[in-house]
Amino acid sequence: MAALALVTFGASLARDAAVASTSGVAPAYERAQAGWAVASASRRGVMVDDKMIDVSGVYYRAIRLHARTTLLRWHVGSQAPPARYGQVPADAGPALASASAGPAGGGAVFNGAFKVGANAGGSMVDGVTLSPLRAGDMTIALDAAGHWKMGMWAPNFPGAAFHAIALRQNLMPLIANGRLTRAALSSDEFIWGDPLNHQPLEPRSALGIDAHDNLVYVATMAHVSPSAIGTALLAAGAVEGMELDINPYWPILGAPFHALHAPGTYPVQIPESEHNPTIYNTGWERDFFVALAEPDQWNCSWTSPGLGAVTGRAQPQPLHRVCVSALASRTASR
Repeated sequence: MAALALVTFGASLARDAAVASTSGVAPAYERAQAGWAVASASRRGVMVDDKMIDVSGVYYRAIRLHARTTLLRWHVGSQAPPARYGQVPADAGPALASASAGPAGGGAVFNGAFKVGANAGGSMVDGVTLSPLRAGDMTIALDAAGHWKMGMWAPNFPGAAFHAIALRQNLMPLIANGRLTRAALSSDEFIWGDPLNHQPLEPRSALGIDAHDNLVYVATMAHVSPSAIGTALLAAGAVEGMELDINPYWPILGAPFHALHAPGTYPVQIPESEHNPTIYNTGWERDFFVALAEPDQWNCSWTSPGLGAVTGRAQPQPLHRVCVSALASRTASR
């Protein structure tokens, strides 16, 4: 397998903060791109955009979270991963925590990965380990500000300067260095999950990072192979990627046309999905991700305190706005 290049979000934000705080000049507006439809935007520019991708006659829904305008949070489900209830932060539970996320505004929701019983990787949320992390598994790491980093779990990942408070793994890499991995092309497709009725062609979802540090999600309800979902992720621009959940019941995506500060609707969805993404508003049994809007000011970011210790009591993690020199100092060290 080709060596996996670690793709990091943080450098662009550090540059933006430095420009804004030292020159007083706002960084370039995040502009729309040909071929992508803007789903939502802020004063910083495009937050989330989407498109349909045709790969060999199969259509995939793709959405893109722009690294300079959005952040990401991870929620556990009511059944999987098995949460240590009373210890997992109140804002990382099975339902959207609008009291905490509301100040930022939600830009998208989408499904997480396999259940823990599938032995496909480990997880952690706000310092609480829910299942053991596995060396070599593809991992998405999130820090307190919702910035992301993706790579294989190893002693040098996510790096000493990246203070991860949430981690989610799922199997080996699907894409590395802009190409499908050997595993993605393997004739043994069952290494990519246990499909219904032992039929390897199933609805699938995947997550990746593109060359500009943006996060890209793709999914289809058509019955496809692991290499097919990987090819769709490549077509969406990803240079590194991992598979998320599979089978008809689990891929779920929603994106609104403006940032939601309270539970709302999501007109951008996976065609023929078995669930409306509004299930995340009230609670869902499996884990999921939530994209939020960065503050309108370029030299500001959202952060949450993180758990200093596991106390046996659910602790809310409200977002706090951090601006100017404090942000520039923190991000410059990445």
